[in-house]
Amino acid sequence: MTSKKIKKKLGKYQIERQIGKGSAANIYLAEQDSLGRKLVIKELLPLYSSNEKIVIRFQREAKLISQLSHEAITHIYDYWVKGNSYYIAMEYVPGPHIRKILSTVHHVPVHIAALIIYQICRGLDHAHKAGVIHRDLKPANIMISNLGQVKILDFGVAHFQAEENLTALGAVLGTYHYMSPEQAVGKKVTPASDVFSLGILVYELLTGIKPFSKDDDGEVLEKIVNKKVRSVRRINPAVPRSLDRIIKKCLKKNSKRRFQDADQIKLKLEKVLKKYSLDHNAILKTYLDNLAPTPPDPHWPPNLWRRILYRLTHQSIRTYFIWVMVLAGFGFGEYYLHSRGITLQHQWNVVQKVTLSAWDRVIPAKSDTQRDQEINSDAKLENPKISSQDSTSAVK
Repeated sequence: MTSKKIKKKLGKYQIERQIGKGSAANIYLAEQDSLGRKLVIKELLPLYSSNEKIVIRFQREAKLISQLSHEAITHIYDYWVKGNSYYIAMEYVPGPHIRKILSTVHHVPVHIAALIIYQICRGLDHAHKAGVIHRDLKPANIMISNLGQVKILDFGVAHFQAEENLTALGAVLGTYHYMSPEQAVGKKVTPASDVFSLGILVYELLTGIKPFSKDDDGEVLEKIVNKKVRSVRRINPAVPRSLDRIIKKCLKKNSKRRFQDADQIKLKLEKVLKKYSLDHNAILKTYLDNLAPTPPDPHWPPNLWRRILYRLTHQSIRTYFIWVMVLAGFGFGEYYLHSRGITLQHQWNVVQKVTLSAWDRVIPAKSDTQRDQEINSDAKLENPKISSQDSTSAVK
């Protein structure tokens, strides 16, 4: 992110420096004179000020966010026009976005990823119930404040379900690597479209890998529409099956087979997070306070044997206890049988007899007559002369 000092006054706001530049807007850090608080000012780039569609979309962003009041969504403070310039004043979130975090640590621990997604789901659920679909969920649009609060940013390409005519069918809006299949082909979006993007986001959080990654945008969209995603657990063995199932359902190609809104994911994640403190902000704050750059892992993603070794060595105490009891029971049983003179060969013979007996009950043995008939029919097929001789003798 760029950071350039600028001395500029915009009405009651004093610009301190430029902190970023999007595809259609400059982003400034400013201070409100009357209240002395920090905020962010988003200025539409001058080259787009004469583009009616982009201006309308910029105005809609201010309108949409102003209607949403949730702690997981950035707040809008002001919107104004000065000459040919358009501005939005919004909440300043001091802290890194997820893209910055992933560039520091490659991938995050399972419970941290689950906490972040849970908080995003809370904000998305609020937006979806208000009829707003974000359509551009990606790491750069999710901030985590220094206090551990998760914030959803940039509703610039959001879709308001009550105003279908604002976005033409067939228009592809959003960031290609995080689009849903229906977005990729320009179809109608629903809350399930945000669910798919959320699945991609948590996939990258847990693995450090984009599930649909190619240099060419067209190939990315083709993979989103057609290619099945590799399971998260095959890359990161620390991911529990319950979370893996959630991600798989989020990434279903058919939108009707996904979670239909963020609230359904939130309920599932509550079961995953039930063993952690309810103070999610404190957990995330502690994680950020201790965040430090980590060198690339040459063994990532781990191969099959490393994944097996990890799972064998990262079980709960209860699981290890069960293993010990089973092995102890097996050892005691073998000792008892050997003391009675029953060797392993005797045991194996018993197992074979029991198995064959069970097999015969499932598939009854054929009678001698049936076997003879099958042998004769096979012989006739292999030697046509025999069948012709039989038919001749039958005529005589």
